[in-house]
Amino acid sequence: MSAGRRLAMIAAVGPELELGSSGDLVWHISADLKRFKQLTMGHPVIMGRKTWESLPKRPLPGRLNVVISHSLWNLEGALCVRTPEEAVEACRDGEMPFVIGGAQIYKTFLPLSDVLYITRVDAVPDKEIDCWFPDFREEWTLKEASDWDTDPKGICYRFEEWVRK
Repeated sequence: MSAGRRLAMIAAVGPELELGSSGDLVWHISADLKRFKQLTMGHPVIMGRKTWESLPKRPLPGRLNVVISHSLWNLEGALCVRTPEEAVEACRDGEMPFVIGGAQIYKTFLPLSDVLYITRVDAVPDKEIDCWFPDFREEWTLKEASDWDTDPKGICYRFEEWVRK
């Protein structure tokens, strides 16, 4: 990995670090999606193949889309690489890439990341969960947290920023 490059991860997780269900997000919170766009716009986004395939619109506009895959190679609007190292190297110096999923990609990049932007959702999932965000709480410190808010569907959430201890 490039020495000195900062790396961020961004995700919405539930009380037990629930992340996804059948290749989809557990919660669709408008404020979370707006925050995701605001934080990642103009930055490279690194994702796995399944996350790429789950995007409703591909590629994410205004961002270099980097997809880690061993099976896909010609993706319109995205750069395909085979390894996490190649994904980071594909980003220009001075840019802070954002890792946007899925679960295995988060697990791989957690030890390499500098900051986590977490939307903490205080709700019981109404779907069967099949992937979780890696447990990071012992090695990270909560730097900032917004007040709890409630979306129009009644889902409570807050925005958190975590930094490595």
